Amino acid sequence: MSKHNTILTFLFISAAFVILMAVPAFSVDSDTYWLIVDVTPDARAHELLNSLTELLTTRGQVPSEQIYRLEGENATAEETYALLQEVGRQTQANQTLVFLYHGMVTKPRGMNTMHLLMPGSEQGIQDVTLNQWFRESDRRRTVVIVDGYTDDTNLSAYYANRETLGSAALNVIQSSQNTDAAKLLQGLYDALAEDATDTNENRQLSIIEAYELLRADTDFMEGILAPTGDVEEALLKLSPALKIETFPEGAQISINDVEIGSTPQLVTENLQQGTSTVSVKKAGYLVPLPKTAELQLTLGESVHMGWVLQPIAVHGTVEGVAGESVAGTMVWIGGTAHQQVVEADRAYRFDNWKDSGLLTIDDTYTLHAKQGDLNYGTATFTFGGYNNIEQSIQLIKRTWFEISQIAFDQNDHQGAIIAFQRGIERTTNFPELSPELTVLLLSSFADALDKQDVQDINTLIVTAKLAEQHGQPDLAKRYWQEVKTKARKGTPAAKLASQHLWQLNRGRYLFNIGLIVVLVVLVASGAWTYFRYRRAKQTAA
Repeated sequence: MSKHNTILTFLFISAAFVILMAVPAFSVDSDTYWLIVDVTPDARAHELLNSLTELLTTRGQVPSEQIYRLEGENATAEETYALLQEVGRQTQANQTLVFLYHGMVTKPRGMNTMHLLMPGSEQGIQDVTLNQWFRESDRRRTVVIVDGYTDDTNLSAYYANRETLGSAALNVIQSSQNTDAAKLLQGLYDALAEDATDTNENRQLSIIEAYELLRADTDFMEGILAPTGDVEEALLKLSPALKIETFPEGAQISINDVEIGSTPQLVTENLQQGTSTVSVKKAGYLVPLPKTAELQLTLGESVHMGWVLQPIAVHGTVEGVAGESVAGTMVWIGGTAHQQVVEADRAYRFDNWKDSGLLTIDDTYTLHAKQGDLNYGTATFTFGGYNNIEQSIQLIKRTWFEISQIAFDQNDHQGAIIAFQRGIERTTNFPELSPELTVLLLSSFADALDKQDVQDINTLIVTAKLAEQHGQPDLAKRYWQEVKTKARKGTPAAKLASQHLWQLNRGRYLFNIGLIVVLVVLVASGAWTYFRYRRAKQTAA
């Protein structure tokens, strides 16, 4: 063999190996066999059975050679028994046979048995006989679907049948007067074609799930619709899936470090055989340890994984003013609805993100603590989203003016005005305030003075000082002048008004003084000149 041919052969073998390795383990359902017996000449039933067979091979991945069908005149008791024997020889004890019968049934008078009618036989197959045939193969699981219709008028008599067919069965008996004798076949096809039927998400469409779907159709309620035996037995196995859930929902999912969405999620695509590492995370909650999923990628395989997420906490303690308890201190996160009252243990904790709303990741927030009227403290933190945050808050005794500025900064304008008023009840010497707060206070006080003749000297003094801080000297002069007019002479208020008026009018005062000095100089210079003139004249005489 030439070197070129050797290389081509090697490449061909490698490609074939890759293709074989790429074929998933769930490519076929080698453990399920079907035997479909249709004794009716109904064309629509024949078409539906063809569609059901195609569904079994495509969606259920049941090999076509594991699906046996007997139809019409060939669907005799003898042929049915022969095929059951053949299937019994091919299957093992742990494999499943699904036996579907579509045709006439009857319950002979005086007998507690049901008969499946077959061509060429008056008695057909008795349910007890059918079970005996099933037992001959030593198979542990035989699922029976009886899609029967009957001329019997007393359908409820079929409930008296105590023989459980197979290990599990779905018995549907309808009156032969029903114009749609293929209704069950259509309903069965619909049940097996939709993932929504798999209500417990175990990737197996069971008898009970098909029953629940069928019972929603009122037409079936007019006849017999009864699941018996192990109703969890599967009619069809679906592709493997990984069910990932968290409480609460909405956590981000990563499989082998690849993000795939959020919980809850049923993952059916791009799964890997063997061990996969699954991790979840949700903002506002601690990141739990990842879990591993062992997948064989076999049909009907379902692996469920779940986490109960623990909320992160913004927590800490409040340190009080020396000698004072912090019990009753209100703590809150600025700009949010999170707030609570601290008990004697000094501890606060925010971790109820579901009810109050989650903070924004990477944003910086201010913790506020307030006890009584004047004890106040703050601390800041940056919300990372996935880790606990511990922060202590130190209470500091503040002045009313500081409380006023704090309230204003928190958009509590009414609180800022009230705190400022309480402050000036003690002293009119308030500190420099922010320009915005100064405007608010000046507007509030000036509006009150304009609406009424206020005699309170302190109010006039405060308004005048606010006007000065706001850079409105003319307005300040107006109020200082009122203070000077209304205050008794010689009082501190009158002296203070004069002092401020002097400062505000300093330019004019200096101009007047300068003018007087010039006049004095001119007068003195004129007088000196006149004096010298008289003296010189006297000397000359």
